[in-house]
Amino acid sequence: MAKVDEDLDLDVEGKQDKKGSGKMKMIIILSLVGILVIGLSITVTLLLLGGDKPAPVAAAGTAAPAPAPHAQDDGHGDEHGGEAPPVEAIKDSSKVAYMALNPAFVVNLEGGESGIRYLQLTLSVMVAKESNLEIVKKHMPVLRHNLNLLFGSLDFDDIRSREGKEKLTSESLKVIRNALQSSTGKPIVQAVFFNSIVGQ
Repeated sequence: MAKVDEDLDLDVEGKQDKKGSGKMKMIIILSLVGILVIGLSITVTLLLLGGDKPAPVAAAGTAAPAPAPHAQDDGHGDEHGGEAPPVEAIKDSSKVAYMALNPAFVVNLEGGESGIRYLQLTLSVMVAKESNLEIVKKHMPVLRHNLNLLFGSLDFDDIRSREGKEKLTSESLKVIRNALQSSTGKPIVQAVFFNSIVGQ
């Protein structure tokens, strides 16, 4: 009889191993399905918010070409400050200085069908000589105010393309230069460079 008990015990243990093996298969399958769902969700999000064209990437060790100091000023003006004052030529490019306008600008935008959108921008300005940076710092509240008004009036779809970003660069330069011209009598800033543009 002892032999019968051993056989029964072996059969029971065999059934338990099969149940444990089935649970492990179920966990693996659910994990793979979860990973697949996450991957699809990321892909759909990137496709919906990604824009029409990818931004160009400069090769390692090369610099992207800097815009002309007038940054596409066509002389016709616009609703954000009219015509930008003329840019003085940079005589010695070794004296050029840059300054980041920190913290980043964050504004709400009307996104059309999708409701409210957010836009975060970080930018830097270029001046002809380092002493001009102190003037820019002194008038930073006025500059930030005018830039916030400009960025808040944007249409989210207009800035998704490269042309839209270039137009925004030109308008930002005009706004900054007009504000400095009004405050100091000189436009001071030579160019504007966007370090990042993030829309959500």
